[in-house]
Amino acid sequence: MNTLIRIVLLVLNPIILISAFWSADLTNIRLIYLPVFGIATIFLGAGFAYAFAKWKRLPNDQIGSMFVSGAFLNLGSFGMLFCVLFIGEEAVAYAAMFRLLEEFTYYTIIYPIAKSYGSSVENAAGSRFMRILKDPFIMITFFSIVIGAILNLSPIDRFGWLGASNSALVALASILLLVPIGFSMRIVSVKTYWKRSIWLIPLKFLVVPLIITGTAYLIGLGNLYDGILLQVLLIMSAMPPAVASLVPPRLYNLDMELANSNWIVTTSSLIFVLPILFIVVHWMA
Repeated sequence: MNTLIRIVLLVLNPIILISAFWSADLTNIRLIYLPVFGIATIFLGAGFAYAFAKWKRLPNDQIGSMFVSGAFLNLGSFGMLFCVLFIGEEAVAYAAMFRLLEEFTYYTIIYPIAKSYGSSVENAAGSRFMRILKDPFIMITFFSIVIGAILNLSPIDRFGWLGASNSALVALASILLLVPIGFSMRIVSVKTYWKRSIWLIPLKFLVVPLIITGTAYLIGLGNLYDGILLQVLLIMSAMPPAVASLVPPRLYNLDMELANSNWIVTTSSLIFVLPILFIVVHWMA
């Protein structure tokens, strides 16, 4: 399973990102809003999930699990894929910019807060920044974006065959990332925690996307690139927790069963969410 993940993150993703940034229009200064909205989406999801947990007076280990489930987003295997399927290959670069600071935010802010609700001594504060620098997946992603941006500014045009294959590569990468997910599912946890997990559905699929997309519209992003930026923001902000949301609960002895239930319930709800998202995205166009 780890081999599939490595193939995607070390081979396919760099090709996809270099190709996407090579051809994207990066001349508008307001594109800087994309990673800002990416961070805001993480904070909003985490904040609403935390508020719900406090309202329900959950124990600390469950507060931590709800907080993490609210914060994490499946932007790699789901977000990028649905941007391509619903909008087209031209959305990949903007989706990548949305998640530019995603991992940095997780490691430096979300992990430490999750730890404060657990009982593990792992992942000392002084090592978090070095962990980011030493993570080959994060660094290769960063340098792929940089290389693509440099090529974008150069007089060299993107190869035709590379552009034509990018959508297929995104789909292939998403499929390969989904295979290990099936081996991580613990369906039995849903039976115990579904009444708490189900509250994440309106928070992550309605409240957060409305705030993010509405704010972006008010500051004029809907007028850029034929509305593609607004469509990307809607799709990316309406994603369920990634399977990586199960890592902090395991590290810090939070409620692993609740975290697993949150992940299964929200991911399964895409069956109903995606058709609505598809209609709204095309209505926006």
